[in-house]
Amino acid sequence: MRQLFFTSIFAILLHAQSAHAVERIDLSIGNISRPSTTSPLINSFRAGLSWDTDYFKSEGDSVDRSVRIETSVGLNETEMGDVKDATIAPVLHYQFNKIYGRPFAEISAGPAYISRTLWAPYHDLSSRRLFADRIGVGYEFETVEVSLNFFHFSNAGLHKPNPGADMILVRTSFKL
Repeated sequence: MRQLFFTSIFAILLHAQSAHAVERIDLSIGNISRPSTTSPLINSFRAGLSWDTDYFKSEGDSVDRSVRIETSVGLNETEMGDVKDATIAPVLHYQFNKIYGRPFAEISAGPAYISRTLWAPYHDLSSRRLFADRIGVGYEFETVEVSLNFFHFSNAGLHKPNPGADMILVRTSFKL
């Protein structure tokens, strides 16, 4: 299954027009909200790369729409030890033009792989192969985007149980 995951990543990156030129470096920190833990307030860390594509790209008077391809790795400090993860996902990015400044909203979903399934006593995600979903709102400055994101891991009901894991993250994206 790992081979399928990495083959999918490679295929998606090959289809991105700018696959060889990284557009952004993304860094996130936050808190695991489910399963709730007694660990430190900051216990989830992510780093990633993203590429712009021309898929579904449109520029309008009030909203610009684009799709990015995003890869990331994470470290989550759980009650049962550190959980590392890797994700890849298309990100649908909406930039609002008629509102003061450059606010945006984005949503993504894609495959993920985690190093361990047990995050807390009685909180087992049942599979290392999961789906990672993210929704966020933020603001774009010249070459930096800052956003607040809800991040979710789930096995989509393919295995029982499916309790999922949630994080609230502050994300900074640096345009290169």
